[in-house]
Amino acid sequence: MRTICKALLKKAFFNIAPESATKVMSARARAHSQRLVKEWGLSDINNKLVREIGNRVISGPFKGMVLTPMTYQEHVGPFLLGTYEMELSDYWDRIFSASFAQIIDVGAKFGYYAVGLARHFPKTPIIAFDTDYWARRALKQMMAANRVTGISIKSFCSPAWLKENLLHNALVISDCEGYEHELFCSTSVPALSSATMIIESHDCSSPGVSAAIATKFRPTHFVHQVSSRSDSPLPEICLQTLSEPVVRRASNEVRSQQTWLFLVPRAL
Repeated sequence: MRTICKALLKKAFFNIAPESATKVMSARARAHSQRLVKEWGLSDINNKLVREIGNRVISGPFKGMVLTPMTYQEHVGPFLLGTYEMELSDYWDRIFSASFAQIIDVGAKFGYYAVGLARHFPKTPIIAFDTDYWARRALKQMMAANRVTGISIKSFCSPAWLKENLLHNALVISDCEGYEHELFCSTSVPALSSATMIIESHDCSSPGVSAAIATKFRPTHFVHQVSSRSDSPLPEICLQTLSEPVVRRASNEVRSQQTWLFLVPRAL
């Protein structure tokens, strides 16, 4: 009952003051994850990992990307080892073989996806949104370290912004802490019918949102639902100073159960 009440209050907050709600929720989620990194002793593991392998991603879809000092406040192990959201690996292969008129990253955090995609699509304009001031600062640092341009950094993405600015044949990535129902289902955005989308859905805070998004876009998209694993496979790397159990802790994310929707337009 308490969980249901919290979810209803959160939904009401998003309806009444969406920009303030996303700002509060994203900052709280980031602060919570950074607090867990310290409480669970992951900071020391991350520091040892950086000392041994350096600050470049060693595998996965964004191999070679530089991670900057601000990112070390997060659990940076999965990013460095390339195990972050490995469930999406097959879909990244499909994305990298395509071309897009525009890339939108909603809830960009420190820019792992925005900067990684800028390296793969250097000529494609990218707009990265995050209402958390820390994330926007960290993203700027990541852009400078990786020498990428073409990323515009903004705070809040609304359905009205998408309706006015989204281009035909865009790639949209979203992790907006429960705001996805309002962003994708509340307003008709014609250009979304041609967009390829990866949407992390938060049914725990927005009950039924996965089904709502799937129902809305099934006429125009092939809808694939992806669930997170409980454990990430160990990366194929020999580390001198970290034991296998420690590497396993480094490679696993600090997260609860996750669900993503990968939506591919039926026709362009």
